Amino acid sequence: MKKILLASTALVAFAGAAAANDNITLSGSAEMGVAGSGGDIDREVGYIQSIDVRFAMSAETDGGLAFGGTIDLEDAMDIAASGSDSADVKGYADFTVFISGEFGTVTMGDTDGALDWALQDPAAVGSPGTIADDETAHFGRQDTYLDGDYDGQILRYDYSYGDFGFAVSLEMDGANDAELDAEDRDRYDPLWAVGARWNPELGAGTLKLGIGYQAGDEGGVTFGSDDVNITVPFGQDATVWGLSGAYEMDNGFSIGAVYSDWDSNELKDGYHWAIGGGFSWEAFSISANYGEHSFEAKGGGDVDTSGWGLAMGYDLGGGLSVLAGYGSSDAKAKGFDDDDATSNGDIDWDSYSLGLSMSF
Repeated sequence: MKKILLASTALVAFAGAAAANDNITLSGSAEMGVAGSGGDIDREVGYIQSIDVRFAMSAETDGGLAFGGTIDLEDAMDIAASGSDSADVKGYADFTVFISGEFGTVTMGDTDGALDWALQDPAAVGSPGTIADDETAHFGRQDTYLDGDYDGQILRYDYSYGDFGFAVSLEMDGANDAELDAEDRDRYDPLWAVGARWNPELGAGTLKLGIGYQAGDEGGVTFGSDDVNITVPFGQDATVWGLSGAYEMDNGFSIGAVYSDWDSNELKDGYHWAIGGGFSWEAFSISANYGEHSFEAKGGGDVDTSGWGLAMGYDLGGGLSVLAGYGSSDAKAKGFDDDDATSNGDIDWDSYSLGLSMSF
């Protein structure tokens, strides 16, 4: 309790200093409303609320080298209470640090790997968002690929020139020697990725193209929400390549699609595809997306999922918006052992929410 009190006191002092320092900016968001779900995962309609405060720090050397970082208030308190700023402290690592110059940008921390950085997420194309992430938490969406298979701390280098950009990234196996001994395994080789994107102006809008590749010594994929998710283990030598395209028009229309192909020593076949689009007119916006996963194991197990999401928003001005969302998921899994991370059987569920989103 004493540590938390000291951490809170330090953050109050820090916030006061931030207000007087041009190198430190403070932003925040909050949400309030109702949410529920049905189907196999039945949850009565209840209240939902959240608040997030983020600090962003940046400065520049005399030679023009920019550097800085970002962190959430909650994570800063966790780090202070734990007495450690190490990324090895699980749950306390949702922050990033960067350095940038004419050579490009180097980012370390809870950031996207090069494949995820390069590809468009159809669920985000033209989306106003929802307070319960209904449009992104369904089984048809994929946006992490192999990121997070180790400790989730990623080192990425990216460089942009005009409309073109490329990136490379590494994620290390953060397990310590005691954890390796307990799991009776050797340390995994680094998870690495490369990606490129091209965003030229085309006609009455902007075309966004992306392509990338990712590989790891050991891997798997998890998708869905924190409450309901599917995990598919791939075993060793996991790889994924993907490509995406999106077109955002000046008249408010937007559309995007993505495809990725997965492989490993335990996968016979695996792929994901998704499509999404949106439209905005004055204060109103609406978007929808649909996607599918399919994984076939060499041992005979199959996982097939699909899902779609809908998001609607109305901007009241000043950072306040009314948001409504709906998501629907379907999954079929068979042929796995009972102790496997993927459950056998079918799962059908949907979620919905309505509320206010606030940006400060």
